[in-house]
Amino acid sequence: MDLSAVSKTLFIPLSARIFASKNFPEYFYDEKALSLENIVQTNCESVLEKSSEYALMASAARYYNIDGIVRKFCARYPKCNVVYLGAGLETACFRLKTLNAAFYEIDLPEVIELRRLLLGERPNEALIGCDMFDMAWARSIDKGLLTLFVACGVFQYFTREQVLNLIRELKSAFRNAELVFDATNEAGLKYANKYVKNVGNDEAVMRFCVEDSSKFALKAGVNLIEERVFFADARKILAKRLKFTTRLIMKFVDFTKRAKILHFDLKC
Repeated sequence: MDLSAVSKTLFIPLSARIFASKNFPEYFYDEKALSLENIVQTNCESVLEKSSEYALMASAARYYNIDGIVRKFCARYPKCNVVYLGAGLETACFRLKTLNAAFYEIDLPEVIELRRLLLGERPNEALIGCDMFDMAWARSIDKGLLTLFVACGVFQYFTREQVLNLIRELKSAFRNAELVFDATNEAGLKYANKYVKNVGNDEAVMRFCVEDSSKFALKAGVNLIEERVFFADARKILAKRLKFTTRLIMKFVDFTKRAKILHFDLKC
């Protein structure tokens, strides 16, 4: 299958999930991602060769932490919506298949077409081909249920104003909702752009970062529920199984909050 026309940003995080699942399954395991290993190797074979252990584990840690937040949300609200914005080839619906939630995957029509081809569609999952900034997709969501919006490795590719406007639109359209997404500070953004360029995707320039989470929440008109660093659990669970340089960078990134998960309440 020739997927050369598809943005490599779809395959980089998938490669990371495969790497973590094969090497550190006690920390993160994604059976569905592993089933796509041959496709990923065929279409993005240089990613693993050019990626450090740290870079791959940083991507896996993003999913590990956000999965944890989704599980807690669904435990509080057993009947709810979980909406992935810019879903790409996200396989959370398969990792979290025991949850009693309605999953929605929002992305551009061509991405949803590829997703349906590679991943299929689960009974509790709806695939919606639409630009996430075009709120027409909101008509397909049951607004009577509490909703958790998830943007995993997505907002970085847009401007600050685009992200702020989207958050305000979500807040206006959904009265009972929360939002979780990952972000870096300015220094982390520079590193991320260097990494993506190194693996051969010069066109995927990242623009969005968050220096102060509380100030950003105030600007967006929402409440900050939680700010968490990426690697607190990874450093405990994996300990010395990781390379020394990986552990050192993880410790530095957590200490400086270079990479973080932000969880907002949109009901304020």
